[in-house]
Order: sequence, then C-alpha cells, then structure tokens
Amino acid sequence: MSKIIKAISLICLIIIAGCSQDVIIIPDQQIQEGEEVAVSFNTIIPEFKTVVTRANGGVNDMYVLVFDENGNYIARRQATLSNQTETGGTFIVQLPSSSNSRIVHFISNYDWSGFNDIAGLNEATVVALLSTSNTTFWSRVELENGISSTSFSGLTVSLLRNQAKISVVNEADELTFNGFTIHNKPSKGSVAQYSSTTGFEEGVITEPLDMTLIPAQSSDISTDEKYLFERKNAYATDITTVIVRGNYNGQQYYYKIDLIDSEKNRYDIERNYHYIVKIKTVTRAGYTSFNDALEGASHNNTALDPIIEKYPIISDGISKLEVEKTLVILTKPNQQFSVWAKYFPEISNTTFNNSGVSVTLQSGNTSIVGGSLNFNPTTGNITATGLSQIPEEPGNARIVVSKGDLARTIRVVLRTPFSFSPVTINDQNPGLVADGQSSQATLKFNIPDDFPDDLFPLPIRIYTNGLYPASTGLEMVVEGSQIHYIYRATQRGIQTINFKTNKSGNAETVAIKADYFADGSIAYNSFVAFRGNISYGNNVNVPNNVTVSASIGSLTIPSTGTYSYAPPSNYNLNTSVNLEYENQVAWNTNSNIRQSFHEYYRTTTTIGHMYNNGNLNLALDGIIVTGRIRYTTNTNNYNGMSNVPGNATLTVTGTAGATGEMMANQRYQLTIPGTASNNSTIRVTYRTSNTNYYVDTTVGALRSNQYMQLRSNGGRVQN
Repeated sequence: MSKIIKAISLICLIIIAGCSQDVIIIPDQQIQEGEEVAVSFNTIIPEFKTVVTRANGGVNDMYVLVFDENGNYIARRQATLSNQTETGGTFIVQLPSSSNSRIVHFISNYDWSGFNDIAGLNEATVVALLSTSNTTFWSRVELENGISSTSFSGLTVSLLRNQAKISVVNEADELTFNGFTIHNKPSKGSVAQYSSTTGFEEGVITEPLDMTLIPAQSSDISTDEKYLFERKNAYATDITTVIVRGNYNGQQYYYKIDLIDSEKNRYDIERNYHYIVKIKTVTRAGYTSFNDALEGASHNNTALDPIIEKYPIISDGISKLEVEKTLVILTKPNQQFSVWAKYFPEISNTTFNNSGVSVTLQSGNTSIVGGSLNFNPTTGNITATGLSQIPEEPGNARIVVSKGDLARTIRVVLRTPFSFSPVTINDQNPGLVADGQSSQATLKFNIPDDFPDDLFPLPIRIYTNGLYPASTGLEMVVEGSQIHYIYRATQRGIQTINFKTNKSGNAETVAIKADYFADGSIAYNSFVAFRGNISYGNNVNVPNNVTVSASIGSLTIPSTGTYSYAPPSNYNLNTSVNLEYENQVAWNTNSNIRQSFHEYYRTTTTIGHMYNNGNLNLALDGIIVTGRIRYTTNTNNYNGMSNVPGNATLTVTGTAGATGEMMANQRYQLTIPGTASNNSTIRVTYRTSNTNYYVDTTVGALRSNQYMQLRSNGGRVQN
C-alpha cells in the first residue's frame, strides 16, 4: 500500500511535482482536538491554467476526505483556490485537527450527488468504490503527525488522472491516414487505484464493478488523440482495439489494431500511460466496411505493421518529458542496464531535444555504482551498472530525469533473483505421473508476494519434451530440437498449468525460466496409478483438480469424483495413508484483514484399499474461521470501535471443543470441531478493563459473515 505521498507519473498534460511556489504557512495555534483548522496545500494539476474549463481536462473543484489512523472515515471538506501559477496552485481547506495520524484523500472533478457521509466507514469502502464517467484526479497522503495548519509544509500533492491516452502516428508511405477511433472503450473508470491485496497503490488497474464497453462509432473517427479509462485488457475476452481509417492504393479502408507489444503480449490499459500506435508499413487492403473491421480479426503483422509503445509522460501542456520505464530490476552482480529518456520541446512534434536535460542520482543509493551513471543526450540512453555484490535486503537507487519543472524518477532495485519455489508436479517434488499417454501432469510454481505489479504480464518459459498443454493459452516455441512453452503470469501467487503426457514411460526434468527469476526445475517419473471414486461430507463428489493432500504418496483429482493415487516407490499395501481436503467456503478482506471460512475433511485409508480401487469418503473433521475483530464501549451503537490487540485472550463458549486465538492485531482465528452443526452457537468474549465484550453468533452465520464487532451488551457479525 502506498504509505507516504509520492511523485506520481501522469499522462500527457500533467505537471510534475517540484514547482517553485512556496507553501503558505498559517501560524500554528493552540487548538483542541477535533477543532476546525485552516490547512493550505500546494498541488500539481494537469492544465491548471484552465481551472474552470472541464472540456479541456482541468480541475473544477477540490474535495479533501479525512480518515483516522485505522482508515475510518471522519469528514469531507471542499477546498478553495487561494493562489494560482503557471504550473500549479495553492488550496485552503478547513479540516478537523488532530495529533493522531490521519489519512487524507484529494479528489477533483467528482460528482458527489448521492454520496453518503457516514462516519466510521473504512477508506476502502468509501474511496475504492468511487467510479465516474468523467475525468477525475486523485491522490492519497498519510500524515503521521496528524492535522495542523502546517501539516503540508514542504509537501506538494501530485494528482493522478484516471485515464490513459492513445494516439496514432502514420509512418507508412503507402497509407494516407484519415483518423482513428477506439473500439470497446470502458464506459467509466474508478477514481482511485486500489487492490484488495495491497491497498491503495499506484500501478494497480482498478475496474468499476458496473463498467461496460462502448463499441466504436464511425462518427468518432478523427486524428485527435483519445482518452479512455483503464481496464484489464491483456486477457480480456472482448478486447479494446484501435480502428484506423486510411487510403491505400487509392481506396478507403479500415484497419483493426490490437494493442500488443513486440513479443505479442497484449497491453493492459493503465491510467498514467500514453499508448502510441506507430504504423510502419502497409502491405494490403483492410476492411471496406467499418462494421466488418469491428467484427473481424486484427491486422497486426498481416495487412500492416504497427508498433505500439507504452510509457509514462509528464508535460506542462507545451513540452513533454518521457522515459522508457520507471522501474528497473537487477538480479546479477555488475549487471548493466539501459533505459531512454526524451524531452520534446513541442508536445505535438515527434522530434526530441535533450539539450538541458539533467540526469542525477539521488542520495541513499544502495544498488548501482555511482560513477557508472551515464546519459547520452543525443540518443537519450541512460546507462549504469549494478553493484558487484547482491545485498541481503534489496538495494534501491532513484535516478531523476529533469528539464525545468518537468521531472521523472526511475527506480533501480538490486536484489537476489526471485524464486519459483515451491515447484511441484501433481503436488510432489520429484513429481509422479500416471504411466500412459495423456496422463495428467499438473505443474505448479509460485510468483512471490513481493514481485512488482509493473512487471506483469510476465512471460515464463517452460522446457519439456514429454508434456503438452492440456488446454489452450500457452505459446509453443521450437529452438533446434528443444520445445518450450511460454506461459504469461498476470498475478502473484501459485501458478497452475495443466499438462498431459505425450507417451508412456515418461521421465524427465522440466525447466522453468523467466527474467528476474532464478531458474527452476523439477524431475518427474511415471508410475502405475490406483484409481477410484472419492467424495466428502454427505457423499458430495470432490471437484476436479482440487488439492487432496496425502501423508505419503500423491493423490490427484483428474475428474470430478475420481481420484488417482501415486504410491511411494517402495510401498506396503498395509501402510496407512491420511487424506485431507480443504474446502474454502468464504474468502474476503475487510480493511486489508483477511477473512475466511474453511472446512477440513479427513479420512484414513490404506494403500491396499486404493490399490483395489476402493471408494473414499472424507468426513468433516474441523472448521477454521478467520476475520477482523473490534470492540466498542458504546451500548446503543457501533461508533468508536477499537481494535482487539494481537496479544489479547479470547474466550469461546457455546460449542464444545471450539477455541479462539488472536493471530495479529484485530485478526482472530476460531477452530471449531467438525461435529458442530450450522445451528451451533458460538460466543466470543474479550475482557479488558474489568469488562466483558462479546458477540453471539452461529456456525451457519460465520459462513457468510466473519467481521466481529463486540459490545458489553452483545455485538454483531458482518462483512
């Protein structure tokens, strides 16, 4: 989650932080907690000089939303403009003062009609769900020392636009370019960038729940650049495309262009980025009908050769500064890297001039050799070399590229390579695969939680001669006699890819390779599988491809209600095997606190029983519930909630054998025996200051609601 205000790269027509105007300092006075205090803050706003003209993309209004240190909503206030310059301005707003840390959201151009100012709601509920069909600007700041008249002294609020930009450049002599439009454009966008995993964070693509796609209209075709809201386009079914109209060999045609890079990876549409479609050559006619272009296949590498470029831009409305990327990851000692930076004196001109562009290394560098930083103004190339030793903790360097008031920051991280571990085939390492052609071989590996979002989608090369993909989605590449497949990871966590064997008796080592990662590998062998029927609870078939763990050997579910068991190489038919199936009933987050309801089904069998293809039924043995837990001293409402501390003791009564414990601050875990029914009562009690705070609920209620709010006269559970 983005904790402290940071410079945010904005798309075209956005002013960079660092302008020279002074913050207005209002003398700090002795005020009481919660009293209104006048606070001034500087902003960097795209096209600030058109402050009253919405059609030109300027800022119409500014609202400030205040949340407490736990992210609970306190107030919303409108700010007024007090001073304006060419590159920014100063606002003044009345905010409730506090010596406690506060979280502040700045939102401009949002329609607040229908907004419900209910105090106590979490910022994820209040801000993350805001969506609009208008251009809006947003930023988030944490004030560790609370709110006073000098809270923003020395800080500049950089507002992030909620749109991306697409433009088309024709470099093909064969085509007379007449304009373009966008097909399947998002109808609306979110105000803020938010992930349920990492919180409010730049680079996270956030789609509104009720977003629809707008088909292209021929009447919208023009040569002007187009703005659109962000969307997860890389793996979408109905993708966003560019429809180009032009004359080829004297006739008018329409060309459909997919937004893909040079390696045919489709781009997501991300706010803050400018996507430039460069048409290099045209080799044949396109579609004669506009509607045929909408319905037909894309022309990339068939009728024309477009290059789609994506990079951050920052501009003052006249000139612009662009960099190739804002994050570089180094994973080897003495590793060299190169990125480009270009300054365009005229925003609409494709000629760059880096005269006067400064490239400097900020203090605190722990990742690159300081003297190795070099900038070639003629080519725009920035080069440097990483340190000779990989640090235990990731090293960081920040390279600032600036020209006047425009600046971009490139972050360079030096770290050990990421690891694919654990790597398994059929949940074992080494893997075991049933002997025979077309036997299931499920490959799993991990993308760790600290892998940057900026590097997705990540192409991963999988080298194997004995396996083939069980479904579509992988690209096959042949290099000499070696076959490998390209899998594109789009998110962190366990990656699951289903393969099948191409012949009997397979045994090999599968290799996994990707940029930023240490090479991974796993060997597997073939075996004769034991097969039978498997169910859980009241004879419900175990679903296809879920994980059923075995104490020895390996058990997979190749199809619903059927198991395939691989025994150890030296087995005895009388050996007992413990089996467990975890059924996830609920999983969600509340203010970044993970909440869940899991059932655990278990049984003990023997290898001999499965050898004889015996049926298996796993009985409910236990339930684990996790969630958020807080309490209030109020007895007639739920205001003033406080977190139950991580070292607190929870008492659980009502159901024999049920226990509870604190896993962390405001996060609990209940363990409930499998004999409990949905109607079984659960009372959870937390005692502090000689007062019992409790909530009464049932096992059935916890299946859908895990957030506990305790009171001395009885609380409630909700999500």
